[in-house]
Amino acid sequence: MDYPRWALALAILLTQATLRADNIPTQRLVDLDGNPLTLPSTDARATAVIFIGTQCPISNRYIPQLNDLYKTDQPKNIDLIGVIVDPTITRKDVLAYRDQYKIAFPIIFDASGNLAKQFKPTHTPEAFLIDAGGAIRYQGRIDDSFAALGKVNQVVKSHDLVDAISAVLENQPITQPQTEVIGCPIETYDAKSPAKVTYTRDIAPILNANCVACHRDGQIAPFPLTSYTDAAKHAKLMSDVTQSHYMPPWKPAEDFGHFLGEHRLSGREIDLIKSWASTDAPQGNSADLPPLPKFASDWALGTPDMIVKMPEPFTVPAGGNDIYRAFVAPIPIPADCYVAGVEFKPGAPTVVHHCILYLDDSGAARKLDEAEPGPGYVSFGGPGFTPSGGLGGWAPGATPALLPDGIGRVLAKGSDVVFQMHYHPDGREHTDQSSIAIYFQKKPVKQILGSFMLATRDVNIPPGDANYTRHITVTLPTDMTLMGITPHMHLIGREMKVEATTPDKKQIPLIWINDWDFKWQGQYRFAEPLKLSKGTTISMTARYDNSDANPDNPSSPPKRVTHGEQTTDEMCICFISFLANNPTEAKQVAKQVTRQMVMETVQRKLDGGS
Repeated sequence: MDYPRWALALAILLTQATLRADNIPTQRLVDLDGNPLTLPSTDARATAVIFIGTQCPISNRYIPQLNDLYKTDQPKNIDLIGVIVDPTITRKDVLAYRDQYKIAFPIIFDASGNLAKQFKPTHTPEAFLIDAGGAIRYQGRIDDSFAALGKVNQVVKSHDLVDAISAVLENQPITQPQTEVIGCPIETYDAKSPAKVTYTRDIAPILNANCVACHRDGQIAPFPLTSYTDAAKHAKLMSDVTQSHYMPPWKPAEDFGHFLGEHRLSGREIDLIKSWASTDAPQGNSADLPPLPKFASDWALGTPDMIVKMPEPFTVPAGGNDIYRAFVAPIPIPADCYVAGVEFKPGAPTVVHHCILYLDDSGAARKLDEAEPGPGYVSFGGPGFTPSGGLGGWAPGATPALLPDGIGRVLAKGSDVVFQMHYHPDGREHTDQSSIAIYFQKKPVKQILGSFMLATRDVNIPPGDANYTRHITVTLPTDMTLMGITPHMHLIGREMKVEATTPDKKQIPLIWINDWDFKWQGQYRFAEPLKLSKGTTISMTARYDNSDANPDNPSSPPKRVTHGEQTTDEMCICFISFLANNPTEAKQVAKQVTRQMVMETVQRKLDGGS
C-alpha cells in the first residue's frame, strides 16, 4: 500500500515521540576525575550517552571513533559521555582501561547500575541521544560497521548516531530513532543483596554528585560528607532525610515540569542509602573509591567581564533568627548592554543561605538603604520597590549557566543591583561581603528576557484557616516562549501549582511546589524553552495554612493575614520569564497580563466571591 508523504512524516514523528514513555530524570553525576556533570547537560542541546564495556571487543573498536565524535561535537553544543556498568570490576580497573585506550570523553563508572536502570541498555556499545528535557530521541547502534557478531561490513552505509545528532541540531525528525545493537550483552547491573552495598562503590558516588557541594568544609551544610568516616557516622540520618525528600533540597514536584539543575535523588539511590545504613554502613574495597569532585577555586563560568561586590561588609551575628537584608551596589557600565549570565559568590558561605538579585534603575533601593542605619536595609518578602529587572539568584549547590546565544537580559546604564540576602546564623559571628560575576552577551542579541507575574493582592486569610486558596488565570495575548518560573509566598504558604492549557485543551504542567518552604524558595529555568500559542491559559493555585498546626506560622495564636511585605504578611505571586523581541514588547505583554488579573479580581468581587 502506498502512503502519502504526510502520513509517512506523521509516522516518523509518532515513532520518535513514543520511543520511551518516560524521560530520563535530571541528575548530577561525577566523572572518573571528580568533574561534576549534569545529565541532561545544562549547556548542550543534546547529550549522547554511550554504554561501553571494558572487555567487549566491539565496544573497544569504537573508542577512536567516539573520541573523534566527542572532539567534533563539543563545538556544536552536543555533549558525549561514556558509561561503564560492570559489577565485577573496580573503579581502579576503569581508570586503567581509560588510560590504556586513551579515551578522551568523560566516563561515568555506573557501579550501582543507576544509569543502567534508567536507560535499560541491553548491549555494549549502545548509544542513547537525549535532548535537554531528558527525552530519548535515539537508541541503538553507533553505525552499521558490524553485520553480526564476528562479521564486519566492509563499507559503512549507515551512520546512525551522527545522523541522529544532525537531525537534533537541525530541529528535524530522526528518520530511524531506534536500531538493533550488535555487541556484547550486558549480563547484570543489579546488586545481588543489600549487604553488597558499600560506601566506596555505591554511596560515595551519590554523595560526591549530589551532596558534597554543600557538605564540605567551609560551606553552609552543618557537617562534611567527604570521607567514609564522615558518611558512616551520619548513615542513619542520611537514610531518614533522603527517604523524606528533605535532602537534597529540591522543592518542585517530580514530573511536573522539568528544569535545569534539578537536584533530587532517584528512588534507587534512596534505596541504596537505606540499605547501606541498615547493614552497618560497610566501607568496601578501596579500589572502588572515587575522587572527590573538583570545585572551581574562582569563577565556574570563566573570567568574568565585570565583578560587582556588596558595597560594604555586613556582620552576621552568631545567633538569633534568620536575617533577610538587601544591599545596593551600582553597576558601572557606560551604556545599556545585555547580560548572558551571572555567577554569585558568597563572602561567608557557611551562613549565606540564598540570594536574589534585583535590578533598580529608579534610585528607589538607594533611598531605602539611606533611610536605615548600617549596611543595607531589612527586606523579607519583596525587595521593597518595583524592580526594573533581575539577574537571577543563587542557592547552595546551584550550577551557574549562560543564556543561549542570541538571548540576553537587559541591563540599563545607571542601574543598581540589589543583593537580597538570606543569612542563617550558625553559632559563630561572620562577616559577609558577597559578589557577583557578570558575563555580557558577546553575540548579537535577537531576543531579550522579559517577565510577567501571576499575582493578586486579594489575600485575606482568617486565623485558623488551614486551607485558604487563591486561584488566578490569565490568557496569553500572543504566541510566547517561556524560559523560567519563580513561585513566591511567605511563611504560611503551603502549596503552589501552575499549569498551562492550550486552546486545544492540552494540559502542560509548569511547576508544583507541594511542600512550600520559604527558606528554600528558588528560581527555576525550564530544561527546554516552552513554546505556547496565543490563547493559552496559565492558571496558578496557591494554598495557605494559617492554623496553629503550621510550625512556620509566625503568629501564636494565629492572626488574620493579608497581603504585605512584612514577616507576618503574605504574598501570592509567580514570576514567569519569557522571550520578547524588544523591551517595549516585553512591557506591553506584562501590562496586558496585569490588566487581566485586575479585571479578574474586580469580577470576583462583583460576583460576591472571596
